[in-house]
Amino acid sequence: MIFSENNWHGWKYGDQSEYSNQIANQPFRTFHRKADIKVGSYKEELINAARSTIDAYPNQKFTLFFSGGADSELVLRSYLAINHPIEVIIYRYENDYNLYDVSYAITVCSMLGISYKLIDFNLQKFYENDAEKYSEISEIDRPRALPHLKFLETTDNIGILGQGDPWWCRKEYIDYSVKGTWEYKDTESFVGTAKFIRHINKPSIDRWLKWTPGLFLSYTRLKWFKQLINDAIIGKTGVNSTKLQGYREAYPDIIDRTKLTGFEKIDELIIEVENYLSTKNNGLIYRQDYTMSLSQIEQDILGYSNQLD
Repeated sequence: MIFSENNWHGWKYGDQSEYSNQIANQPFRTFHRKADIKVGSYKEELINAARSTIDAYPNQKFTLFFSGGADSELVLRSYLAINHPIEVIIYRYENDYNLYDVSYAITVCSMLGISYKLIDFNLQKFYENDAEKYSEISEIDRPRALPHLKFLETTDNIGILGQGDPWWCRKEYIDYSVKGTWEYKDTESFVGTAKFIRHINKPSIDRWLKWTPGLFLSYTRLKWFKQLINDAIIGKTGVNSTKLQGYREAYPDIIDRTKLTGFEKIDELIIEVENYLSTKNNGLIYRQDYTMSLSQIEQDILGYSNQLD
């Protein structure tokens, strides 16, 4: 099963084999393999990633599940840049739960001249009837991350989730009175989608923005990112992020939007599902983190690092 270009990154538990499922009391970790690459600009690497997915799945059709967020817009624009057709599906939840994001998705498609398919999805019914099964297979106990598993399962094409942008965290969080220490963080829930597609044996791209090592590293060379890790700008606070500044270094006309989850109106149901999973599993057990510094990552992938940690 292909999880990324040449499976350049992956996960494991303790001393178990690569791409294992959770083992009781075994630490979770992710890893990155060495790659003989020259890292281009972020836009160049976005386009390279799009071409790479086509090479990985020749003669296959692709379906992008377009949330309306900036991450999935990057993916869409990258296929447009190489004139490769891609089906766009927008899921609309009942009672206008995600009306805000659906509106943005439609606006972006209209702006770019892209046709799309709008599909109604009963979110409450999914949580009541299906969420437990999908959680068990994927080892994901974050309810908001479960519906997209259903999306990947039901498409006839190579399903794409426009996610996987590197999660860089400041150890001191919002205490900018001290010099920040920035780390890359992976979590079990991030790799849970890959566990799921392996289980159902259905090729999919669950973390498109981490498809190639070049794309992953080019993110860290954005002018915005360098400002971020040097505390020249405030990083993520809650759902708000400055990463649009970085994305505009690749595509300057990406539209502004405020990040919403589409679940704000059903927080009580999300909490109920989360509590059920916690009771069932004797805790929220699939939430281990693994962190790495930028110099560690560069050393693993490139064999050298110019970072001063």
